[in-house]
Amino acid sequence: MTLLIDSGNTRIKLGWCHPVTGAREAMALSLRADQLDQLPALLQAHQAPLQDIKRCNGPRAIGVNVAGTHVQALIDQAMHALGLSPVRWLRSEAKAFGLRNGYKRAEQLGADRWVALLGLCDLLQNASYANHPALLASFGTATTIDMLGPVQTNERNFLGGTILPGPSLMLSSLKQNTAQLPQAHGRISPFPTDTDAAICTGVAAAQAGAVLRQWEQGRLQFGVPPLLFIAGGGRDLILPELHQQLAHHCRLINTVPPPAQNLDTPTLSGLALYASAPCR
Repeated sequence: MTLLIDSGNTRIKLGWCHPVTGAREAMALSLRADQLDQLPALLQAHQAPLQDIKRCNGPRAIGVNVAGTHVQALIDQAMHALGLSPVRWLRSEAKAFGLRNGYKRAEQLGADRWVALLGLCDLLQNASYANHPALLASFGTATTIDMLGPVQTNERNFLGGTILPGPSLMLSSLKQNTAQLPQAHGRISPFPTDTDAAICTGVAAAQAGAVLRQWEQGRLQFGVPPLLFIAGGGRDLILPELHQQLAHHCRLINTVPPPAQNLDTPTLSGLALYASAPCR
């Protein structure tokens, strides 16, 4: 077994994967960097197969980190304490597992985005998806909206994507940078009549509009509606507004709106590909 580590800006997610059978964790473990001293107990509570991980012939821990060198050092220390060091920290590549990176400089793409797209690409192996582009919208500390093209000559292309502040960051920035606006917890409304609702509606509309923009760009580029996948902890605030905007837009263009398919841990799924191909 190999431990999988997704170190994001806010949370660290951990899973595990059998490199031969592909067997995965029942539920990913999520914690903050300041909880790493509790990692042995947390892994035990999540029934992580630590002894099997320690017996692994390949890398015992594979991860991506976008939280900076300090957090990476803390994770390395925690892995050393567990007897799993060194961690194999991944970077974005020009091509891997049937996906070609469309960034001008492949290494500039965030490793978490790259590996999440690999996880999505693996999910799309079903032949019925081959002719469809796919859009992955991930609502974390930052919101990223990334487009994959349809299969061409046995591979997909990552065309590129957008980055904007995530829902929580938008909400907190209004509180921190204005004199009178609160940390909002309002309901989304067509015409908000209180400040909390006005803020939450504005944030949801901005996020959903950004997704709709990229979805429409993909439809125009490829002539077919992209499949839509949603990830990240901030998605619950956005989904009702996104469904509404997509439904309205699709009525105008006389097409069926795509279902927004939830992905809980696409980055861990991408890391599992590397765990199963340790020679990469």
